[in-house]
Amino acid sequence: MRSGILILIFLLIVINAYSQNNSQTGYDERKFSQDEYVIFDIGKYCTPNIVRNQLPINLNLNSNYSHANGKNAWLNMYDGIMNSSYVVKNYNFTGAIASNFSHYVNTRKKISTFGIDLSLNENDGSQKNDQTLTDISSDYDNNTSSEYDNVVSANHLGVSWSNKWYFSKLFYLNYQLNGSVDYNYTQNKTINRSQSIDANQKQNEFVFTISPGLGIGYGRLEDVEDARQAVYIANALSKRNILTHNLSNEELFELSQQISTIKNKRFLDSRLHLIDEISKVDSFFVEKNLLSNSGAAYFTTLYDMWQYGDLFPRKSGYEVYLLAYPYYTYDYVKYTPELQNAAIHYPHYAFFETDLAFSYEKPIKLNWQHSVSAGGSAFFNQGKLGETEFNSIFSTLYRMFSAGTSYSLSYYPNTRTNIQATAMQQIRRQIDNGFTTTTYTPSFNVSVNYYLSPYLRITGNFTLYYEHYFNNNSGHFNNNTLNTVFNVQFVYSIF
Repeated sequence: MRSGILILIFLLIVINAYSQNNSQTGYDERKFSQDEYVIFDIGKYCTPNIVRNQLPINLNLNSNYSHANGKNAWLNMYDGIMNSSYVVKNYNFTGAIASNFSHYVNTRKKISTFGIDLSLNENDGSQKNDQTLTDISSDYDNNTSSEYDNVVSANHLGVSWSNKWYFSKLFYLNYQLNGSVDYNYTQNKTINRSQSIDANQKQNEFVFTISPGLGIGYGRLEDVEDARQAVYIANALSKRNILTHNLSNEELFELSQQISTIKNKRFLDSRLHLIDEISKVDSFFVEKNLLSNSGAAYFTTLYDMWQYGDLFPRKSGYEVYLLAYPYYTYDYVKYTPELQNAAIHYPHYAFFETDLAFSYEKPIKLNWQHSVSAGGSAFFNQGKLGETEFNSIFSTLYRMFSAGTSYSLSYYPNTRTNIQATAMQQIRRQIDNGFTTTTYTPSFNVSVNYYLSPYLRITGNFTLYYEHYFNNNSGHFNNNTLNTVFNVQFVYSIF
């Protein structure tokens, strides 16, 4: 735990030093005057009709190799000298690539999201053991050699489509459809030459899932990062004495909506795209006679704030909703060769889940954000071997009831950096074939995000969570676990 915290602190120091040494325009974001545009409330911003697309790609590669050898000598019970030597080689490779395309439409009457996500994961491991045992007094010599190879492949393709249709300003109907296909492959190969053992076990699994959803809700969460970007641009230009006067709240709101509209357009050529966007923003300042200087300082500042001013999503508002969704899963598994005395496999599953949730987002001034969420869900599972008829969707095969709440405090010191602390609490109760278990899981997370470029982000996370688990099925069983997790990754977005 201590090492994770130290690495996270080191990451913060490096990010801060890098941002100080890379002031691109002579404008220092860390020296905001709190009197500049502080009365503009980005939480009151509402977006015009917009269309957005995103395609991030996450690549993770890891490998390790170890080689160990040694020799031993000792006296046996007959005072003979025994010698042994061994060589152990271990190799493991893990590779993962994930991508998620999303198409987002936001109007006053409808919020629609369409997404496709793909992930490919591969884990290859091998171990080789060679051992020699020699008794010098009896010329006894025994050699053993064994190899173990393990291959695990997990691949996922998912499609999601969700719509919120507003009947009034805040009341809406939510309907959605989700589906996925998974392919998992496992191979375990064992070779033991001394015992003439050669085993090769393979498992192929295909999982198909489809789930419609229907619900109602009240409230609306607005995306307000475009309003924050408008303040970044106006503030940077004011600090460099480029504007004839500070923008009024009305002018900032108009600039924010123009920024949201500009980002709807898509270009195959990213250079033409950037030129078009900058030209449209420049037109706003020119038409309103806001520029006292339109030289290099103006354009370099505008380019910088445009590329980095909206990298972090910001929201405002509240929402409460009730959503119910059944879903069906078909799980096909084939073993080669066939397993003897294998456990019963249920290929058909029907699920039903209902969720009641509340979300609240509140920007505080410009650089802080409060996020609160709370909710509960009920989950039912019905499965039958080789059948598609189910006795009851509300079955006693498996049930789970859960409730949780979370609070996050986010800080945005500049356009490149976000620091977020989150406290969570979850309670989960499971009933599985008459056996009841209850789990309490409080957790705390600190995350740091820093953009090296508008498309390349480094992310660090440190999580501390405690789990208390108990059941009263046959006596009383308790288990308490304290865990820490630290992770650093690079994320690259194509657009």
